[in-house]
Amino acid sequence: MKVLDYIHIAARVLIGGMFVYTGIIHIHDPAGFARAITNYQLLPFWSINLFAIILPFIEIFAGLSILVGRFAKGGSLITTLMLASFTIALAISLYRGLDISCGCFSTDPDAGKISWLYLIRDIILLIISGGVFLFPAQKNQCE
Repeated sequence: MKVLDYIHIAARVLIGGMFVYTGIIHIHDPAGFARAITNYQLLPFWSINLFAIILPFIEIFAGLSILVGRFAKGGSLITTLMLASFTIALAISLYRGLDISCGCFSTDPDAGKISWLYLIRDIILLIISGGVFLFPAQKNQCE
C-alpha cells in the first residue's frame, strides 16, 4: 500500500466514525438535539423536531457507508454537504454573537460553547470529507 492509501483509510475512519458517533449521541437524546438546533435560530420552528429525528439516521448511514466502503462515494458526498451546512450555520451563529452549545458531540446545553476554534475544526473536517469524496479509494482496497 502507498502512503496515500493509508491517508485515505485514516480519513474514512475519522469521518465515518465521527458521523456514526454523533448520530448515536443525537438518537439517544432527540429532545436535547432539537434544543441545540433551535438555539442556532436558523430553521423554521415547525421543522426542528423532524430535522432532529431524521438527521441522526442520515449521519449514521452516511458514516457507516464510508467506514464499510459500500456506497462510500455517496456517503462522503452526504457528509461533505452536512459539514458544509454545519460550517455555515456555525459561522452565521458566531457572526451573530450567539452564546450557544455546538450540539455536535453532546446534546448537553452546558457543553462547550461555539467558538472560532470550532469553526476551524469544521473547516478541516469539511476538507477531509471532501477529499474522501473527490479522491475515492483505489480498487485494490476494500471498496
